[in-house]
Amino acid sequence: MSVQTKVSALDREIAAVMEVVAERTIAFFREELGLRPTGVDCRLHHEKSLRLRSVTAIVGVGTTAGLYIAYSYDEALIRSITKRHTAGISFSPDEADLYMRETASDVVNIIIGNSTADLAQRGELISLSPPVLMAGARTIQGRRESTIAALTLTFADGALDVAFVGPKILFDDQLSYFTFQEGVS
Repeated sequence: MSVQTKVSALDREIAAVMEVVAERTIAFFREELGLRPTGVDCRLHHEKSLRLRSVTAIVGVGTTAGLYIAYSYDEALIRSITKRHTAGISFSPDEADLYMRETASDVVNIIIGNSTADLAQRGELISLSPPVLMAGARTIQGRRESTIAALTLTFADGALDVAFVGPKILFDDQLSYFTFQEGVS
C-alpha cells in the first residue's frame, strides 16, 4: 500500500471522526456552556504544520488508524469556559489555574467520550486515553505520512482549535513526531 493510499484512508477516517466531534463540540458549548460560535472553519494539513494555542488538552482515540484529538484554547476562552463550568464552586484565586487545567481536560473528555458512542455505531470498538494537558503554544509538525486536520470555532472570548492528528503511531502523546532510526526498535 502506498503512502498516498494510506493517507487517503486516513483522510476519510479523520473526516468521519471530525464530523461527529464537530457536532458534539458545538452542541456541548451551546447547551452546557451557553456559548455559540461566531465562526467555524475546517482545514486539512498534510505536510503543513499546525500551531497550537496556549492551553491544549489531548486524548488518544483508538479508531482503525488511531488518532490524537487536541482541544487547543485561547487563554481568554478557556478562562471564560472555566468560569461557566465551575459556576457554583467556591475556590480561591490561587486555585484558578488548577481549575482552568481541569476544565480543559474535562471538556475534551466529555465531548470525545460522548463522541465515541456515535463512532462505535460504525461497528468499531473505540478506545479513549486519559487527557494529557499542555500549557504554552507549540507547533505540530506535519509530515508526508501524516494527516493533520483542524476545526476552528471562534467565540466572542477567543478561539478553539480541535486538531485531528494521525496516524497515532507516528506521534507521542504531546504530538511530537517520532523519529524512527533504522535498526532501533
